[in-house]
Amino acid sequence: MKSIVLCADDFGLSAPISEGILALLEVQRLSAVSCMTCLADWKEQAKNLHKFKNQAAIGLHFNLTESDSAQPLGRLMLNSLTGKLDLNWVRDQINRQLDDFEDQFGYRPEYVDGHQHVHIFPGIRSVLLATLKQRYPNETLWLRGVKPAFSGHDSFAKAVALRVMGFGFSSQAKKASLSVSRHFAGLYSLKADADFQVFFMAGLITCLTEV
Repeated sequence: MKSIVLCADDFGLSAPISEGILALLEVQRLSAVSCMTCLADWKEQAKNLHKFKNQAAIGLHFNLTESDSAQPLGRLMLNSLTGKLDLNWVRDQINRQLDDFEDQFGYRPEYVDGHQHVHIFPGIRSVLLATLKQRYPNETLWLRGVKPAFSGHDSFAKAVALRVMGFGFSSQAKKASLSVSRHFAGLYSLKADADFQVFFMAGLITCLTEV
C-alpha cells in the first residue's frame, strides 16, 4: 500500500510561514515539516514545533540559497553542473545545519530534502550523502526524491530542469544505503491566480497511479 506524505517546507524562513505551518499542524493537516535551521527565525520558531514531534515527521530543509553565506540559485546550478562547486563550503553548510537541528531537538532529522531542491544537484548530493553516512552510520533516514511529472502542473520548464539536475540521484543514494521517496508532486508556479486545488489533486492522482 502506498503512503502519501504531505510536507510543508520552509519552516524557519519567516515568522508568517512558520506560523502558518504550525496552524496546519494544530488541525492535523500535515504529515511532515521541513526546517530551515540557519536563519534568524529558526531558534524561536523551533520551540513551537517541539510539541508536534510525535505527530509529524520533522526533517531538515537543506538550504544553500537563503542565508548570509548563500549563493544565487542560478550560479549554484551552473557550478554544480560544471564541477566548480566549493565542496568544503557545501560540507560546512550541511554540518552547520544538522548541528543547528540537533541543538534544538536533541536528535537527528527524520529525513532530509532541499530548499529549491539543492540536495539533488550534482556535487552537492555526493557531499550530502557522505556526510549523512558519516554522522549517522547505523541509523535509517530518508531523502526526498525529486522526479516531477511533465504534466499536471504549470511548471514544465522547471520539471525539465529538475530532471536534469537530479539525474542519477536515486541510484547514488541507494548505493549509500539511504532511502529515497519514489514520487514527487510538489511542483507549482505559486502564481496568485493559479488553481492550486486542481494542481494538488493532479499531483496526488499521479502519485497514486504511478508504478
